[in-house]
Amino acid sequence: MEKSKVLILHESASARTSLEQLGLYLLQEYDFEFLNILDYLKVNFKIYDFIVFDSYNEYVFEYFKEKVDRIIVSVNILKEERPSDYIKRGADNFLLKPYSLKEIRLVFDQLKEKLLVKEEAEESKLKFYTLLDNIPYMAWFKNKESEYMLVNNEFREHCGKDFETIKGRDDYFVWDGMIGENCRQYDLRVMTERKRLIFDEIIPGKKGYKQFNIYKVPVVDRKNNILGTMGIAKDITDLKNKDVKFDILLENMPFAVFTKNRTGDIIQSNSMLYKLTSVNKSSYLLLKEEHLLGDEYKKSIEIEDNDVIHNKTDIALVRTLKTKNGEKIVEVFKSPIIDISGEVIGIICTMRDVTEIKNQEAKIKEMAYTDSLTGLANRRGLYNYVESYLIRKYADVTIMFMDLDNFKSLNDSFGHQHGDRILIEFGEDLQTICKDGFVSRIGGDEFVIVWEGRMNKEIATEMAEKILNLLSGKKRKFNKISASIGIVTGNTDEETIDNFLTKGDLALYKAKDQGKNQYVFYNQDLDKKRCLNEEIEQDLRNALDRNELELYYQPQYTCDKELMGLEALLRWNSDKYKKIPIVDIINIMEKSTLIDEIGRFIIKSAFLFAKKINSDRDKKIIVSVNISAVQIMKHSFVRTIKKIISETDVNPNCIGIEITETVLLQNIEENILKIKELKDIGIKISLDDFGTGYSSFNYLVKIPLSNIKIDKSFIWGMKDSEEYRTLVKLCIDTAHALNLKVIAEGVEAVEDLELLKFMKADYIQGYFFCKPLPKDIIEKIMVR
Repeated sequence: MEKSKVLILHESASARTSLEQLGLYLLQEYDFEFLNILDYLKVNFKIYDFIVFDSYNEYVFEYFKEKVDRIIVSVNILKEERPSDYIKRGADNFLLKPYSLKEIRLVFDQLKEKLLVKEEAEESKLKFYTLLDNIPYMAWFKNKESEYMLVNNEFREHCGKDFETIKGRDDYFVWDGMIGENCRQYDLRVMTERKRLIFDEIIPGKKGYKQFNIYKVPVVDRKNNILGTMGIAKDITDLKNKDVKFDILLENMPFAVFTKNRTGDIIQSNSMLYKLTSVNKSSYLLLKEEHLLGDEYKKSIEIEDNDVIHNKTDIALVRTLKTKNGEKIVEVFKSPIIDISGEVIGIICTMRDVTEIKNQEAKIKEMAYTDSLTGLANRRGLYNYVESYLIRKYADVTIMFMDLDNFKSLNDSFGHQHGDRILIEFGEDLQTICKDGFVSRIGGDEFVIVWEGRMNKEIATEMAEKILNLLSGKKRKFNKISASIGIVTGNTDEETIDNFLTKGDLALYKAKDQGKNQYVFYNQDLDKKRCLNEEIEQDLRNALDRNELELYYQPQYTCDKELMGLEALLRWNSDKYKKIPIVDIINIMEKSTLIDEIGRFIIKSAFLFAKKINSDRDKKIIVSVNISAVQIMKHSFVRTIKKIISETDVNPNCIGIEITETVLLQNIEENILKIKELKDIGIKISLDDFGTGYSSFNYLVKIPLSNIKIDKSFIWGMKDSEEYRTLVKLCIDTAHALNLKVIAEGVEAVEDLELLKFMKADYIQGYFFCKPLPKDIIEKIMVR
């Protein structure tokens, strides 16, 4: 590696000695020579890379400053010499006295690197200029005012001016007024949007009119400030004027292409045009577009062509083309042909056969609006019918919403294939009965029928009954199926399809609540109830945080009034809803996600109370909670109960759960397994409302129960009916035969108590002994 040569100009030999003693020889990348400053004229400065002034002499400094640019000055801080003074006079760097070998290396290395960068920059600049002048395109750089700061040879040749004339001038001057403002607008756009711009431009010059493809980009500095623009222009004149290339391209297009002059004559075309249209070109002296499509299109073709030519715009359209092979659907695209002077000289047209595509689109659209099982319109088809047909007419409508009752049970019992056949046949029968209605299947077993016109109540009732009679069991295929129907009337100008659906759902579910297999007409009271339910649900969501929910407990006694259990009952301390039965509140909870959060609160509160009251008791008091169908159907039900037992540390022998037959009907086999798992850990299981279900005695054998609770309706009926007394006695005897205890609910009179004691009922619950009470009063009762 070649060493850098350094000359040190000093005033006395002692300076040289001190520097040599400092260890300059250790700086192996440098070769040092010493010379008295008074002998400066003997120096051949060209052979040295750096010259160091150990002693400053202004006259000698000025001499060297004019000849070299690599001067280092020694500065004595103790003499209050400032480095900045020497830098201002022209020094490239400085060394501080007393010298440090490390500092000398640092200064030399820094200056050496600086000079290297400078040399590389000069070399890069030279390469850039060489490249710029040798590319076959015009190239230039302009400042922010669109004034030329640099141009290449190709640019100078086309404009016919040298660089000294061009520098600092704009396009209007450079191109002798032929172009100017256009270029300025392009520059401003490039600088404002900070992105490249590609366009074609005709630029007149010494070589004549030439069309260029121009590429412009913004030029920014390291701080991302805009400095100006840079451009490259490629001469594409020959390419634009070569028809041969266009003809080759034309013939190789995979669709029909033709060009027309301004009068509509077809002057160029590819072979695909005649294959598509089946037209014999030789049959016409001057072939026109209407010869391809038919004379009926002549007027519309003239209008289209005028639009393309005069507005210089593209148009696209779809037409039906008659051919010897039948009708074809073609997609037509027209675009102006513009010459280099900006004039429209004709039109280029393409025709693409889209018959298969359009047919497929029609099939897909039909599939999108059709139920794949029944062939009826689906939900999207219903929306499309109402929105595209009825809403435009502001029509009166009558709509029936129906849902097949117990359809899930049918699927579970006979399989989905049987269920699908029922749906298909029911849909066919609906179309037969409702000939003038629009029949749709919008969900699994949900159907909607729309009639244009507002039916009076008698006609709507007659139609609904026809549908219900269809499912009455007279037809074997519909055996054990019924339907609930909601009926809505209105006007499509006043109601949206979503409003109709909401109202229909309200009426339909009212029909289900009333026992199914019936129809209900929508009325505003249903909407008020819906709004009330939504308001209750919203307030319930905040009830726990406001401590408005608490548990009351109703005691359960032996016939001799010995306390044996408590039933936990939810109470909502809200003046706003105090008149609404708690059972309605619970129904709202079950239809929302609130049953999860509030249900957990009920269970945990009851378990904590069970632990508290049984902490010092030998004979345990059972605290029972009611479990809804929604809770037990969750896969995590058993895990949740066990987790709360663990959290509260309650003895499972002190707690019970009460279930109804309705709970079991949802998924009987799975639910029985869940109940057995809970009973196995010691929890008491009660079957609530016994006697009111479909086949309660059957469940007594299947379910692992601890006791049954006879519904209060049977207890209240005993006073006046021998039949009720017989049924209650039968229930008690049956339970005892299966080793089950019996709890009689709703006991309110001494006569009820005496009868039940005679019938050997095990436990009594009702107002005769005690109504539901808050936990603090229950605790006082237990103390007594």
